[in-house]
Amino acid sequence: MKKHVIISLVICTLCSFSLVTGAPTETLPAPFVILPQPQKLILLEGSGLVAERLHQLFLKGDFKCPVMGDRLTQLPVSKFSGKGTLELILDKNLTSIPSEEGYIMTISADKVEILANGEAGLFYGCQSLEQLLEDARDYQKPVPACKITDYPALSYRAVHWDVKHHLDHMNYYYESIDRLARYKINAVVFELEDKLRYRRQPMVGAPQSISIDEMAALTRYARERNIEISPLVQGLGHATYILKHQEYAYLRELPWNRWAFCPLNEGTYQVLFDLYRDAIDATPGSRYLHIGGDEIGNIGLCPRCKPTADKDGMMALNLYWLKRVCEFAKENNRIPIFWDDMPLKYAGVIESTENDELTPVEIAKAWERGIPKLDSLLADFPKNCVYMRWNYTMARQPGNISTLEWYKSHGLNAMIATATNAQGGILFQADERNKGTASTGISTIRSFIQLAAEKKINGELCTAWDDRSPHMENRWPGFIASAEYSWSPNGRSLEEFDKAWLQKEFGLSMPDYLSFNNQLRKGSMLWYEAFFKNGNLLSDENGLQSVAQLEHWLTPLEGQERKQFDYTTKLIELPDLKLTGSWSLKYKDRLDRSVIEMNNYKEISAKLTELYNSAKRNRYYWLLSKALYDFQITAPRLLLALKESDSSDMATQKAGFESVKTVMQEFHQRWENLKSVYCQTRFISNPPNFVPDRYFHLASQREDLSWMIQAEQLYYGMIEKWLPGEH
Repeated sequence: MKKHVIISLVICTLCSFSLVTGAPTETLPAPFVILPQPQKLILLEGSGLVAERLHQLFLKGDFKCPVMGDRLTQLPVSKFSGKGTLELILDKNLTSIPSEEGYIMTISADKVEILANGEAGLFYGCQSLEQLLEDARDYQKPVPACKITDYPALSYRAVHWDVKHHLDHMNYYYESIDRLARYKINAVVFELEDKLRYRRQPMVGAPQSISIDEMAALTRYARERNIEISPLVQGLGHATYILKHQEYAYLRELPWNRWAFCPLNEGTYQVLFDLYRDAIDATPGSRYLHIGGDEIGNIGLCPRCKPTADKDGMMALNLYWLKRVCEFAKENNRIPIFWDDMPLKYAGVIESTENDELTPVEIAKAWERGIPKLDSLLADFPKNCVYMRWNYTMARQPGNISTLEWYKSHGLNAMIATATNAQGGILFQADERNKGTASTGISTIRSFIQLAAEKKINGELCTAWDDRSPHMENRWPGFIASAEYSWSPNGRSLEEFDKAWLQKEFGLSMPDYLSFNNQLRKGSMLWYEAFFKNGNLLSDENGLQSVAQLEHWLTPLEGQERKQFDYTTKLIELPDLKLTGSWSLKYKDRLDRSVIEMNNYKEISAKLTELYNSAKRNRYYWLLSKALYDFQITAPRLLLALKESDSSDMATQKAGFESVKTVMQEFHQRWENLKSVYCQTRFISNPPNFVPDRYFHLASQREDLSWMIQAEQLYYGMIEKWLPGEH
C-alpha cells in the first residue's frame, strides 16, 4: 500500500511539474475549446487572462489590421504595448511554423501576443482568441495562461454552396462567410448554374439571380476574412440550366436531350466561355474556376461526334472539351478544377472507388487493366488542372487510394471532395458511426480528409448538393466537421467533435447528442416513407411530376418521358370501411413506428424548445429544427388517426374521423409555420417568369417549396373524398 502511495505522489508531482515547466498538452482545460483543435498547446504558469483586462491593440510590422470578431474589434489601436495589450506581430522571417496561415499565441495574465509569418496567420490567431474570450464570458472564468502553436494540415479547406434549386438571402451568405471564417475555412466553391445574372449570355440567368456586382461584393467581403470564393459553372454535362432554353437547342448533343453539349460544336465554347468570363468577373482576384465535368453521359451520339467516338472512344471527346476549357482558364489566369470520374470510368476503375463489394482480386485486375489506359491518355491530361477525386462514403476503398497515388506519381495536381449530405435528406441528416464502410455523416468527412493528409493532398472540398434542397442550416455540422479535420485530421474523436461543435456554435452541452440526432432522423425516415407504397419521397421513381428522364446513366431516347398517369397510385390506399382492420394489419410496421414516434414526441419537442431557449448564439438552427420536427410528426399522427378510423366499432370509427380532420388542420398550420421559418433565410419560390429546369431531382419538380409535400397534397385530397359527408 505504501509503495502505491509513493508512486501516486510521484505521478502527481510529475504532473504538477509538467504544468509548471510547460510540457505539451493536447487540450485546453474545461470549459475552454478552440475549434478546429490546435496543433500544439502548452499550459503556462499564472492565473490566466481576465477578458476585461484586454483594453488595447498594438500592431508590430507592415500589415493591415485583420478583420476581428465582436470582442476584439472593440479594442482601440495603440502606439505602445504594455499591460492589457493584444499584440499582433508579423515576422515574415519566422520559420518555426510551416504555413502563412499558422500562428503562435501566448496568453498571460495581462497580455496576449500573436506572432505569425503571414497576415492570414494573424487573422486565424485572432479567431482562436475570440473563441477563448467567448468561453471566458460564457463560463465566467479567466482564459488559461498558455502558448499555442497552430497551423493547418491542408492548405485549401473549402465548402460548396450549390444554388441550382434555391437561393438564400444575400445577408445569409454574408453571415455564413463570417461563420466559416470563425472555423478557419478558407474557400467557398459557389456552384452558380443559372443563379448568376450573366451579362454576355443573359438568357441563362434566372430572373431572381444574383448580379455580377453583388457576387463580386460578396467575394471581396469573403477575401477580407481569408476566404476565397471560386465559381463552379457546369460545362459539358449537367447543362440543363442552359440547354433547357430553345435558343440553345442547337448546341445539344441530341436535339431532344438537354443534358449535354455537343463537344465538337464550336458554339458550345462560345457560350461556355461567355459564362466563364462573367463568373470570373463576379469573383475578382480568385485563383480557381471549377468547370464541373462529371457524369458526362449522352455524348458521342450526334453526326459530328459519333465518328470520333467510334474511332477513339468517348473519352477522346471528354478530353477534347477538357483541353479547350483548361486553355481558356489559363488564358484568363485561373486554375481549372475538374471532377475526375469520367477518366476513371473510361479506364474501368471507377467501381473500385465506390463499390465495397468488389474483392481485392477484382480490384487488382481492374487496375491492372486500367492503368495502361490512364497512362495512354496522360499526354492529354491538362497539367494546369486540379483533378478533384470525389467520394461521399467512407473513403478507404482501394480505388481512391490508387487514384490519388496515380495522380501524385504522374505529377498531376489533385484534391479530394467529400459531402455534408451524402444521402441527400431534406430534413435531419444521417450520422451513423462505428459501422465500418457503411458509416455515414461526419465519419465519412473525417475518413477522406485523413486519407488526403496521409497522401500529402493539400486540398479538400465539402460538397453540399442541392438535388433535394435541404435547408443550408442542416449542412453546417458537416461544414464545421470538414473545418475541424482539414485543419487537424487526427485531432478530436467524433464524440469530442460533437461536444466542441455544440459549445462553439451554441454555447450548449448535450452528452447524448448523437442518440438525440438519430431519434430525429428516424422520424424523418418515417415521414419520407409514410404515404408511399414502395420506396420513399427521396426515391427517383416516386417523382410526382412528369419530367424528362435526363439521368446521365440512362441511354437517351427521343421523346423519353415519364408517362402521365394517376400519381395517387404510388400512394398507399385508405382504410376500406367495409373491411375494417385489414388496412391496419397491412401497414402494421408503419403504425408501430408511428406509435414510437408519438411516444417520444413530448420529450423530444421539449428538448428542442430547451435547446432553442438555452442557446447563446445561432438560435435559428434550433428554431428550424423545431419547425422541421413539428412538421414531420404530422405523418405518424395521421397514420394513427387512420388506424383509429379502421375500426368496426362505430364510436371508435367516428372518433377516428374527427382525429383525421384535426391532424389535417394541424398539418396545414405546421406547413405554414415551416415556410415562415424557411423564409427568414431563403427564398421559397421562383418568380412566375422562371423557365423550369425539369429533371429527376426532387427539388426541380415544383416552382416553390411545395415539392416537399406533393405526397401529402395528393393523399389529403384522397382523404377528403374518403371521409363521410366530406364530398
